Amino acid sequence: MPSQIVLSWAVDTTNTPFGALQAATALGAVPLYVDPATDPVLGQLFGLSVASDSTVQSGAFEVTRTLTLNMILSNAALSAPPSFPCHPRTATPPVLPYPLRRSVTLPGSFFPQNGSMVVATEETQVPSLSIGDEVQFLAQPGVFYTVAAVSATTVGISAPYTGVTGSTGAFKEVDAPATRVALYSTSDLDTNGVATDPVIPTGPGARTVTVSYLDSAGNAGAATVALTGRRPAAITLAPGTIDIAEIVFMTLATVGAFGNSLGQITLVELSDALPPIPSGTPVGTGIGATQSQTTNPMLVRTFKSLTDEAQLLIDRHLVYMPPSYFALAQQGAAAPSLAGEFFVTTGSKGVPTSEDQTGALVAGNVIEFAEQPGTRYTIAQVTARIVTLTTEYTGIDTYHAGLPGNPDINAGTQGNLGTAVINRRTDARLVEPLPAASPTNAELAALLAEYSETGTAAPDGSFPTPTFLSDLFTRQIRLALAGATVTPKTITFV
Repeated sequence: MPSQIVLSWAVDTTNTPFGALQAATALGAVPLYVDPATDPVLGQLFGLSVASDSTVQSGAFEVTRTLTLNMILSNAALSAPPSFPCHPRTATPPVLPYPLRRSVTLPGSFFPQNGSMVVATEETQVPSLSIGDEVQFLAQPGVFYTVAAVSATTVGISAPYTGVTGSTGAFKEVDAPATRVALYSTSDLDTNGVATDPVIPTGPGARTVTVSYLDSAGNAGAATVALTGRRPAAITLAPGTIDIAEIVFMTLATVGAFGNSLGQITLVELSDALPPIPSGTPVGTGIGATQSQTTNPMLVRTFKSLTDEAQLLIDRHLVYMPPSYFALAQQGAAAPSLAGEFFVTTGSKGVPTSEDQTGALVAGNVIEFAEQPGTRYTIAQVTARIVTLTTEYTGIDTYHAGLPGNPDINAGTQGNLGTAVINRRTDARLVEPLPAASPTNAELAALLAEYSETGTAAPDGSFPTPTFLSDLFTRQIRLALAGATVTPKTITFV
């Protein structure tokens, strides 16, 4: 399984003003990214980080630049996918560590003037500001000024104001350490398993995540958390630490067969403690629950309801890792739609289908219906036109029951169900297992192919096979070395 993408460009300086050494300097200086770990395109868009970037003279008139990108964990500083603050404080990509802070609105209006270090105020800021505080003005978001003086009618700042002159509001940045924190993913396949009944197994995506941090007293700590899919998993602070004040890094610790995360993983602060997962909580309850389950009000609650309840406790989103490049490259295949229609009936395990599913599904597969997103059903048996679930369908099937001619209702379905029923038509998708343990090289290349140069169409209207290199990068290099021949090389994987 590859862990890195290698992009390369060869530049021929024959018959140009560039000498090889001059071309190497110019080529190496072309800005293809902002920061190796937190680039807004490579990192935030693709979930990649820069492992290495080298420019060498490869001939008397040729120089080559090679950019190697991480697709999976490399080290704490250059892990992929990298982590980003949910509420960045600066206009430029922030660099680790990330201090956890809140913005507090200051009273009244402010009247900054371009080039001035004195800002007139409508209301006195003496009770609100102190020397050394950081403020930003609504007229210039992402730019912070340090308070140098405060009076009843003015605020002195340590550098001349560079924004637009006029009336505006202002915010003060204050430290806001977090003590009750948790991690969750947007994919239920990012999980280390849950001890429900039946047990939710470990997933093919991210399983555990390590958070390294500093507390408000300057003590260093690290915690590794077992993910539970979309349900936030509480983080236990490391011994000797009192809170989380700065995030040093957040990275995947262990993964399943997919080799990387499938969803976006977010570090959050909770408003209250997470409710525990009761021992023996059924995954799919409600209709069909046994008497012993219904006599215990905790046991009839599904894991999905516990997940929803935990999500409601999220008070502040702190830091996130975008979906991995692996997940983006295989997003169309990770949970493919199944052919035909599925006719679901509330309280029934039998699901008639319009298409034969014997070639697509087997016992043990997990599917999800469009009518009940987020709820997964395990397949017990598959025959020609009937899919049997291990648990009863708990969604609603009678939105339009009794309305003649409604195309969403399949009335009077017969077959192995034994009696006529009214079914709700819906689509379904295969959730588990993944079609492949990890994306193929072709799937990985296809994502970058969206940015590739396809060349000139042939007489028959076809196009050459793309080189799978970013046309954006190639054009940037050509602009910087005008007149030189820039040849992008085919992408490789290592």
